Amino acid sequence: MALFGRRRGTGDRRATRDDLATMRDWVASRRGVEAYVEPRTTVSETTVVLVASDGESLRRRVASPKAAADFARKAAIPIYDANRTGYPQRMRDYAVRQKARQSGTSAGTGPAGRASRPSAGRPLSSAERDAIVTLQVSAGVESTAPGRPDEQTLRQWWKQARVRSHPDRRGGDRTEWDQVESAAETLGLT
Repeated sequence: MALFGRRRGTGDRRATRDDLATMRDWVASRRGVEAYVEPRTTVSETTVVLVASDGESLRRRVASPKAAADFARKAAIPIYDANRTGYPQRMRDYAVRQKARQSGTSAGTGPAGRASRPSAGRPLSSAERDAIVTLQVSAGVESTAPGRPDEQTLRQWWKQARVRSHPDRRGGDRTEWDQVESAAETLGLT
């Protein structure tokens, strides 16, 4: 019995036409989709991760990197090598929002507009909930209290988020900075 002559662990199935049909339908039903090719490994075949503009993603097997490039060309979407570019931040933000929604807390990354300061007498709007989660994610904190955070806590998260995302700092990100500032404006902290 040859130990090195047999290929092991390359996954339990190959790409199918159903995978391509699912990917085509997914791209057609979402905006701003980009494709990220993941190379073949010892445990999985070549895969493509499709990421929409809101961060929602879909992973499917493809026959080869060339097949992924052909799919992206036909779908008229940009394609990237996941090993070289990594995945977009919006994909991680979407996962955080989904986890927060499943656990019963609020989630989001971008406020839609200005709202008045959250008051204890009324429920939070979706824009305010999104703004609070944006501050939490950018500040790197987890909410310990299940209710509405007080203004002092919000200001503390805002300050931490500004420090971590400032574009002039190492690891800072202008897009994240803009999201943090917009969140603070939505919550009436500015």
